[in-house]
Amino acid sequence: MTYRVTHRTEYRYQSDVTESYGELHLLPRDLPGQVCRESLVRIDPEPNDLRERCDFYGNRTVYFAVLEAHTLLTITAESVTDVEGRQQAMSNVGSQPWEVVRDRLRHDRAGAALEASDFLLDSPMVATSPELLDYIAPSFPPGRPLVDALAEFNSRINRDFAFRPGATSVGTSLTELLEGRAGVCQDFALLAVGCLRSLGLAARYVSGYIETYPPPGRPRLVGADASHAWASVFVPDTGWVDLDPTNDQFVGDRYVTTAWGRDYRDVSPVKGVIYTESTSDGMEVSVDVLRVDGPA
Repeated sequence: MTYRVTHRTEYRYQSDVTESYGELHLLPRDLPGQVCRESLVRIDPEPNDLRERCDFYGNRTVYFAVLEAHTLLTITAESVTDVEGRQQAMSNVGSQPWEVVRDRLRHDRAGAALEASDFLLDSPMVATSPELLDYIAPSFPPGRPLVDALAEFNSRINRDFAFRPGATSVGTSLTELLEGRAGVCQDFALLAVGCLRSLGLAARYVSGYIETYPPPGRPRLVGADASHAWASVFVPDTGWVDLDPTNDQFVGDRYVTTAWGRDYRDVSPVKGVIYTESTSDGMEVSVDVLRVDGPA
């Protein structure tokens, strides 16, 4: 599959913003099964500084600075990405009991396993807890194959929590999410990460996109009108297995990955600082993920 992604964010202010500094995680990264062929970021007004680097986790991170007065800031990211074989890791997991995966990670401190151990720890938005362990435990009885446990856990989140924009905010805790039982894809990804870490598995938060308009006869996925989020769990000798609780499925070739980190704060699509006495007059986000044929 080849996808063209256009992500546009527009900020409006009631009076002049004198300076605006931003950090963006909007460009797809290269990884097994995914190659970004073209990408660009446009900022209006034209920035005084615009640069890209890789962050601690290897994510493509764009920084910008707009130093002229403005009441409208528009950020547009475009990319063309090839995706193929994203579910290959699933076939390599086999029937390993989930405890074997957990225990191997505890004792293996080399290579990819050492890097994954960072995702066993609490992070600013995800703290392990008895409540999270109680929620995930029914899906992970002793001896159950990891793939089967993940599939049921994915389905339970999808069934137990309503997709309801506006039900949560960036400051909503996982405890509040468990009580309210409603949120959006970012919430469900954070919940999955917290539960998996509470169980002793390495889990990371992944940000990206899903196909906006599916092929004829295929269902339209939830969350396609904005950036999407899901969770990923590490399996020694196999790699990372991605699961999307919002849509009750494992991540496949209809997904484009931009970044991953410990939680949302590491890889939020757009964040920054502005200097102004104005108040915000609103933000609009539009995302299109379109399948294209042949070279871009």
